[in-house]
Amino acid sequence: MELRDPIHGTIDISREELAVIDSIAFQRLRAIKQLGFSEFSFPGATHNRMIHSIGVSHLAGRVFDQIFSRFEFPNAATRQRLRQTLKLAALLHDIGHGPLSHTTEEVMPDLKDLNVEVYQQKRSDLILVESHYTLERQANHEDYTIKFITDSSLTKILRQVCNDIEPIHIACLIDKTLICPDDFFIVGDVNCRALLSQIVSSELDCDRMDYLERDAYFCGTNYGRVELMWLISNL
Repeated sequence: MELRDPIHGTIDISREELAVIDSIAFQRLRAIKQLGFSEFSFPGATHNRMIHSIGVSHLAGRVFDQIFSRFEFPNAATRQRLRQTLKLAALLHDIGHGPLSHTTEEVMPDLKDLNVEVYQQKRSDLILVESHYTLERQANHEDYTIKFITDSSLTKILRQVCNDIEPIHIACLIDKTLICPDDFFIVGDVNCRALLSQIVSSELDCDRMDYLERDAYFCGTNYGRVELMWLISNL
């Protein structure tokens, strides 16, 4: 399947991605505006987190192709499995946002009440040392993202359409602290997880690549515009 996007042009959607996009959990992003109340200053800024997420997934695929263009995978299936996992992680990176995005984080429950089961498997030293990893704090949209992926109706959809990919593998690219239960990201003697995670979230990630261009376009400004294809081709 293909769709047309004003920023990236034609975007290819795989069977797995289409199943996620058609889910109730993802469709709710249609009603969550990317820039909240900014439309009152920039009337064109009515774009939502749904198309942003699709754009991030598209860019993640392009970045993967560039970075791994000379990497020798043992077979095409391994390459496609990692590429699809990355694109799904990018597609779902904002799934946990509530109405008005970051504004509603002020009224989110305590993390322990959210009962994110995979958090119990994090390394105990991280839980003891860093407050971010303790359950004694308020939940945020990132916690809800992991909850959606690993313990919701979306989890069942992912397991139905992804033959070789588990929801935890997708979550591991969004939350770098989660423990991967197997050698899913290891190709030969190379662990690809860290690099794939940086494509989703880092100082130079596909999230920023998309929202800088998209926000500038819909706000009618030029400050966020970058040469994306030039940037990606030089990674």
